[in-house]
Amino acid sequence: MVAPLPTPSLAWAAPAEANRPANHEARAPRREPHLRLVPPTVVLDPVLRQRDPDAIRRLFSPLARVIDTYFRAEVEGVEHLTDGRSMLVSTHNGGFVMPDLQALMVAFWRRFGLETPGYGLIHRIVLRMPVVGSLAGKVGAIEASSDNARKVLRAGYPLLVCPGGDVDALKPFSQRHRIVFGQRRGFIRLAIEQQVPIIPVISVGAHEIFFILNDGRRLADSSRLARWLRVKSIPLALSFPFGLTPAALLSVPLPSKVRVRVLPRIELGEKPSAAKDPAVVERCFEHVRRTMQHSLDQLAAQRSRVLLG
Repeated sequence: MVAPLPTPSLAWAAPAEANRPANHEARAPRREPHLRLVPPTVVLDPVLRQRDPDAIRRLFSPLARVIDTYFRAEVEGVEHLTDGRSMLVSTHNGGFVMPDLQALMVAFWRRFGLETPGYGLIHRIVLRMPVVGSLAGKVGAIEASSDNARKVLRAGYPLLVCPGGDVDALKPFSQRHRIVFGQRRGFIRLAIEQQVPIIPVISVGAHEIFFILNDGRRLADSSRLARWLRVKSIPLALSFPFGLTPAALLSVPLPSKVRVRVLPRIELGEKPSAAKDPAVVERCFEHVRRTMQHSLDQLAAQRSRVLLG
């Protein structure tokens, strides 16, 4: 059960977004969110309480500086984001660095404030990494599972999912502009079941922070490490400063210019019971995938040079 807290809390939030241009995040001067009063929140499930607004306040400025200057990130379509119940479905690039998703996170905070709850599903191995795992949990990352996803949506908050997982994040460089979701349809079933809109997110540039040479599935299939980590891809990559490395581990990301585009929401328009109908699920999946791929093709066509944009 959830119940209102007795008093309101202070939150950091951007000014009203009315009448701002569609690509406001890419063109407007960078600034930190302002302080405002927000309505009472709810008592959260323990999984969701790990998010720490105090830690986010400390992290925001240095992270935004890296995103703005090192990756020169631009986020288009921020007006399609919401601080309410919704599912953001994103491509996944740049291995564990994920500069595109970090840019999206900074854009969300700038629009809605540092204390506005938002959560993202992440592979459990990231949450178990020293330092990185703790930071991920404090900014709203929770272990990927359908149960945890339902907790976020039932609490009324936006949820970020990357259906392609490690296979999408570590796809070969030559396929960097492809949507790779494989056979994963769980996010579609969940969106139908929970009756939430899907907000697609695509990006270019994040997959150029190192150069992945193969799909890595053969090594993953034969590796005990892959089974222990529950990953399906351990590719070889050319990266800085160590040259040839597995999955670009311990590499320093190259300063590739990143562009992120948030697309208009997709209302699937199906009854909750349709989540159990494979034909309906597949039709909705293809609609979402095709919509994302079409926009990604357009964005990629505008990119004239590797790293430089």
